[in-house]
Amino acid sequence: MRFPILIALILSSSMTYAADEPIDSVTTAVATSWGGYMRPKLERTYPGDSVARNEFINGLREAFTISANEEPRLRGKLEGITLVKNIKQMQTMGLDVNINTFCDVLCDALNGRSTGMDEATAEAFIQSLIRPKQELPDTLSQASQQEFLDKQLSRKNVVKTPSGLLFETISDGEGAHPTLSDRVVVTYTGRLSDGTVFDTTDEPVTFDVSRLVKGFTEGLLMMKPGGSYRLFIPASLGYGSKGAGGVIPGNAALDFDVKLISIISNGNR
Repeated sequence: MRFPILIALILSSSMTYAADEPIDSVTTAVATSWGGYMRPKLERTYPGDSVARNEFINGLREAFTISANEEPRLRGKLEGITLVKNIKQMQTMGLDVNINTFCDVLCDALNGRSTGMDEATAEAFIQSLIRPKQELPDTLSQASQQEFLDKQLSRKNVVKTPSGLLFETISDGEGAHPTLSDRVVVTYTGRLSDGTVFDTTDEPVTFDVSRLVKGFTEGLLMMKPGGSYRLFIPASLGYGSKGAGGVIPGNAALDFDVKLISIISNGNR
């Protein structure tokens, strides 16, 4: 990604520029680069909503006027916005989370006051609520998963590799492919064969290419930065007959939408 590279250059003690270079040119260059980094996310977050985008920009302007004393309060608001989104997602899963009560109890926990539960008890209770709502079998039939994969392979543009991985190129991207020694920045959504979403990213995440399930690793090795693939991973290249953590049943084929944002490597690609 361009912006982190730019910041690295700016902070480098060896960086120099012409003494007569107008300061406004430096400022404009930095702001333009940062804008190019942020704009795609802004457009993805508020697609086709110019009013919301303008409100975002207005809020951004306000952030540049706050004092040091006001900063902690603003950080709390930003964290709260993320938490409200997470709670709404829990509510869609059928968890009866009351936003106002959540806020009160959370503030007690942050202040070190007793909430009536410790962290281990709370986590165990949450899991006891989630598992029945998922209503997932422990194991799926191999025949049903093969039927799902065969159906995908029959679609135009879906290709099968010698390992059994199926992939569909949504967009190619540009540049070099990652290698097993690289780390990558990606966004993704993972589904089961019936469409159940078991994992998704709200923000880009970073992974070691070599430390993922085989099918995901193989798919990443075929991608280029900026590219998007759809990967259909058979259980043999995923979590096998055992599944994973009560979220992915045994024998499950996995359906991933993946976008490769960037590659982090020693080769500076």
